[in-house]
Amino acid sequence: MRIPTCTAVVLIAALTACTATQPQAAAAPPTDPPQASLPPPGASGKLSADMANKVSPVPAFMGLGEHFNIEIQGEGGPTAEGLRHRVHLVWGMGTHEAEGTLFYRGTPGPSRGAPIALDGTLDTAKGKQAIRVEIVTEACTDDADVAHPQRVTVTVQGESTMRGCGELAVY
Repeated sequence: MRIPTCTAVVLIAALTACTATQPQAAAAPPTDPPQASLPPPGASGKLSADMANKVSPVPAFMGLGEHFNIEIQGEGGPTAEGLRHRVHLVWGMGTHEAEGTLFYRGTPGPSRGAPIALDGTLDTAKGKQAIRVEIVTEACTDDADVAHPQRVTVTVQGESTMRGCGELAVY
């Protein structure tokens, strides 16, 4: 026996409606207060004058080069020494590893191609050593032929300058 087309359409629509599931309720937004290091709503990857000395142009950075890798993480608002960052550096084919503190003392939104400089100290096996990191937004290709948007230079007191590529988080 054959069902008429109109009846079949109505039956299919009814079955579809019966088997449809209700969408899940959206999760409530977090109620934590915003951190001081977060940019205002609508920020688009550039620091404005009202963000001066409040938000670092380096919220997070991961870089690597021949025989080294570096990770930098912003730690929030201003201090007397500048905007504070944590740094973790492994160099010398993994024979040296240290953590320390970097400070950004520059102006907001350095011009494109100008280095973002961070200075500080590393707690190494030799004691505290000065470190300077410069990040430039410039195409960079690492030894594995992987393209990165930033170039990094790391200078540790008493060590050879290290050069490589990396990824800078942007707002």
